Amino acid sequence: MVSHSTPAQPIAAELLDRIARLRTDAELMDGYAGRLLATAATLSGRTAAPEWSRPTLARQAAACRTTARQLRAVAEALLTQAGPGRSRPRRRQAAPAVLPAVQRK
Repeated sequence: MVSHSTPAQPIAAELLDRIARLRTDAELMDGYAGRLLATAATLSGRTAAPEWSRPTLARQAAACRTTARQLRAVAEALLTQAGPGRSRPRRRQAAPAVLPAVQRK
């Protein structure tokens, strides 16, 4: 029977990479929340906007912010699990978020 021994260093590097991705995702979620709130603010002065749209966008933005906090908490927990003496991972450059265009009348 053959068993494989995985070196500790590559696993640590993968873990640090995962932490960096979680932090990047958290930043993206914060960005989505900001865009949703900006859209809600834009709609607040429009008579043609449905009444439900602004509260719905605000709830979605709050959910994005909650998700961002949770992603950061998981990243910190993973960093703690990586052990002392590990360097903090750098944040990756976030890819630009592309949301579908909104049809305006």
